[in-house]
Amino acid sequence: MHLPTILLYITPMPYAEYLENCCYDDYEMNALAMAQDGVFGEIIRAEGAYIHSLEWFWDAYWKDPADNDVDNLHWRLKYNKENRGDLYATHGLGPVAQCMNIHRGDRFTTLVAMDTDPFFGKELVKEKTGKECKEFRNGDHTTTLMRTAKGKVVEIQHNVMTPQPYNRLFKLTGTKGYATKYPEQKLALSGEALKGTGAPQVDNLNAHGFMSDEQKDAMMAKYYHPILKKYVEKGRDLGHGGMDFVMDSRLVYCLQNGLPLDMDVYDMAEWCCLAELGTLSMDNNCAAVTFPDFTRGHWNEVKGYSHAFAAPEAEAAAEAEAEAYTAAQKKVTAQKNLWKLYDDVKAAKAAGNAKAEAKAQKKLNAAKASADKAIAKEVKKAMKK
Repeated sequence: MHLPTILLYITPMPYAEYLENCCYDDYEMNALAMAQDGVFGEIIRAEGAYIHSLEWFWDAYWKDPADNDVDNLHWRLKYNKENRGDLYATHGLGPVAQCMNIHRGDRFTTLVAMDTDPFFGKELVKEKTGKECKEFRNGDHTTTLMRTAKGKVVEIQHNVMTPQPYNRLFKLTGTKGYATKYPEQKLALSGEALKGTGAPQVDNLNAHGFMSDEQKDAMMAKYYHPILKKYVEKGRDLGHGGMDFVMDSRLVYCLQNGLPLDMDVYDMAEWCCLAELGTLSMDNNCAAVTFPDFTRGHWNEVKGYSHAFAAPEAEAAAEAEAEAYTAAQKKVTAQKNLWKLYDDVKAAKAAGNAKAEAKAQKKLNAAKASADKAIAKEVKKAMKK
């Protein structure tokens, strides 16, 4: 059994942290803001995926020397060879689960999974080993369908084998409109969709075709998420268009301000268990499988997904203290020569000189203890200004 499935039975409260960067991509966050304002009406169906040809990456993945990887497949290809199901579900599932208020008014109840045979997977192993691959557990393309307690459906796909453009699908079907991210970012809304919302009104609106780019851009500007406004431009060049930076920043923000995290341990269990439940389904002729209620009946207590925010004064105070701590840490680290002392420990260890390593470690520990006191003093001084 996968760890996330077990974790809920030994953890009474959601104290664990969980992160999924695709929940912080621009389109997904703006679509979430629209969904929360009722632009799409009642969202009845959603699609997500991880479709990403890993042709150029297989050999770059870590090779665990203790993993009996006799065929030199590296961990990810070996994992796909040995396991069946959607092995990378959270990129596609996380954003749509938030839009559909999973664990905040709804939950998944039933799953059915189906996959193709591993046509590409077996050939890939043969290409790398020179031997026929007799068994490859994971299908080239896996499709998982889930129904919720409130009668909605989510479809999640996984394909890291066949050559095709990168695609996370991200599609929302609502009673008043439709959103899709791939292959192009588009919106289609009915004539009544924008009434009662804060969105710019559009003449002759109908869902027979997509909104024009001008209309779509106006909607994106209106619903540009406040979290993106705060963080995303600072991290555009720091990985995946900025969403990695936004994700990390939100984690730090919530911890600094004592707020609930954007994702909790129940989300982790629900999103990750597709691998385990999908395996059960497909190994039993694609039978329906019941989702565990990871919340033990509490899935309907919070009404609607939302991000937590601190009061402006508290937020400003937390940021000021963080900036003061960072400045103090840089200053004291230089004063105490901590990096030099750290390098001395590393060099002694590399040389195999245990006596010199112990001596260097003792000096480093003493300097770090002194540095901690100096940093606290600097921060206290800065916060009094």
